Amino acid sequence: MTTPSDADGVAPPTPAGPHTVRLALTGDLDYDTSGDLLDQVHLALRDRADVDDLRLDCRKLGTVDSTGLSTLLQIHRSAGQDGIGFHLDNIGPALQRLLDLTGTYEYLTTPQQSEPANENRNN
Repeated sequence: MTTPSDADGVAPPTPAGPHTVRLALTGDLDYDTSGDLLDQVHLALRDRADVDDLRLDCRKLGTVDSTGLSTLLQIHRSAGQDGIGFHLDNIGPALQRLLDLTGTYEYLTTPQQSEPANENRNN
């Protein structure tokens, strides 16, 4: 996994409240780094049954390719299934343009109706 000094990756979770996990995305989100993001999200949520919100800070996010977009959609879907709110914070112009072009901006940025929490989320 990447460290905070690496150009691409995910910074360690930062405090954002007792029921919120915040991850800062850095560098590019693409074929090479999407698996790392999925791993970090899974690790951050694995032992936290009390999490209500997942916030991905996109302030330092670079290029996002189709695999990166697919990963964001997958995380959004999984969060909803687990009853966790999903938020993209500090969306830059490049990411907003991609989300607009693909018709996913509203889907990824509108508060979602979460499904009942999955009983085996931590398994």
